[in-house]
Amino acid sequence: MSVSKFLHLGTALSRHTRLPLSPLPLLFPKALQFHPRYCSSASSAAVAAAADSTESLCSPDPHPWPEWVTFVDRLKSKGYFTESSSPTDSDYKDMGFVRDACLSFARDRYDVFKSLSIEDIQKVVECGCPNLYRKAVNSGKRLRAYVRLDEGEVCSTCSLRGSCDRAYVILKETEADARTVDIVRILLFYALDSLVLSGGEKPPGRQTIESSARKLLSELIELSETSPDPALPKPAVKALKQKDDSLDFMDDVPSQDVEMKRGDWMCPKCNFMNFSRNKQCRECNEDGPKKVGMGDVEMKKGDWTCSQCNFLNFSRNIRCLKCKAEGPKRVSAAEVEMKKGDWNCEQCGFMNFASNRNCLRCRVARPKRQLNPGEWECPSCDFLNYRKNMVCLKCNCERPKEAAAASEYEEQLWKRPH
Repeated sequence: MSVSKFLHLGTALSRHTRLPLSPLPLLFPKALQFHPRYCSSASSAAVAAAADSTESLCSPDPHPWPEWVTFVDRLKSKGYFTESSSPTDSDYKDMGFVRDACLSFARDRYDVFKSLSIEDIQKVVECGCPNLYRKAVNSGKRLRAYVRLDEGEVCSTCSLRGSCDRAYVILKETEADARTVDIVRILLFYALDSLVLSGGEKPPGRQTIESSARKLLSELIELSETSPDPALPKPAVKALKQKDDSLDFMDDVPSQDVEMKRGDWMCPKCNFMNFSRNKQCRECNEDGPKKVGMGDVEMKKGDWTCSQCNFLNFSRNIRCLKCKAEGPKRVSAAEVEMKKGDWNCEQCGFMNFASNRNCLRCRVARPKRQLNPGEWECPSCDFLNYRKNMVCLKCNCERPKEAAAASEYEEQLWKRPH
C-alpha cells in the first residue's frame, strides 16, 4: 500500500513539474559527443565562417606593413620572382630573397622617381641613414641632395655619425643624381628593420619615418601599374672606360697614341718604346742607344759637371745628385750684382733674393731688414714696398696701419729749407 502511494505521488509531480533539459554536451564528455550526420546549408556556412576566423587568428600576418606585402606580391605578379622562388610568409622578411627583385624593379622603373612625394622622401631621409652600409649611405646622400637638405646638419643629428666613415661627406655633382633605386633601397632597409619586424619600442621620430615609408610604398604600387614614359631617357650606366684600340708594340709601325717624351727610344729589334732611363729594351733585352756625350748637351749659366761621376748638375745643386759629391765653390757674393732687398746669409754667405725669408742653403732665418724712412714690408707676401705705395705691388694687400702712421708722422716733420 505504501509503495503504490509513493509511485502515484512521483507520477503526479512529473506531470506538473517540467525540469529544464540540459544539452547533451553537458551530460556527456567531449570525447563521447555525438555529431549529426546531416545538417542544413545555413549551419554549414556558419561553421565554415567560424573555422576561417579561427584560422586567421591563429596564422599571423607575413609582415607588419600591409603595403610591403602588397608591394612584394605585385613584384611577383610582374615576374620579378621565378616560379620556384615564389614568396612564402617567411620570405616577406628575408632580405636575401626580396632584395634582387626590389632593385630590379627600381632599375626598370626609373621613370617613376619624379612622381613620388618629395615631402615623404624628405621625412624618410632627414634624420639620417637606416644603417652604415655604404650603398645605403650614398643613396641617402643622393636623396638629401634631391630634396635640398643640408648634409652637415643631417649628419650632426644622426645617431650613427660616430661610426660612419662617410659622415659629412658631400658627393660630387657627377654622383649626386638620385634615382628610383635609391629610394627603393632605403625603403627596403626600413621595411626589414628589426624594430619593425619585432614591434619593439621605437626611438622618437621613427613613427614619422615609417609612416612616410609606407606612403611611398603605396605610391610605388600605384605607379607600377602605369606604363613607362618613353620620353624620359634611361640613365646612363657608369662603366670603366676601356680603350678600344689596344696598344700593340709589336707592330711594324709605331703607335701614334703613345706620347714619347725627351730621351725615350724605340728598340730597333722589336719596335718597343722604352723610357729614357732604360738601358736595355724591356721587351727583348736589346741594348739601348748610346747616351749622348756631355759635350753635346747645352749647359746653362751656373750648371756644373761632377768631377767624380761626370754627372751634369743644375746650378742650384750644392752636391751631385748622383754620387753626392761636393759641388764647386760658389762665386763670392761680392762678384754678384745684388738688387734691392737681396741679402747675404750671415752663417754660410749664400746670396738670397729679397723674397726668401730663409736661406736656401742652410735654412737660417733672414736678418731684419734695414728699411728707408717710409718703406714697409707686406705682411702677406713679405714684399718690400716704397712709401708711396698704399697697397702691396705684388699681392694688393693693404698697407698695415703702423706703417701708414709712421709715414704720416715723417711727412709732418719739419725739414730745413736748402
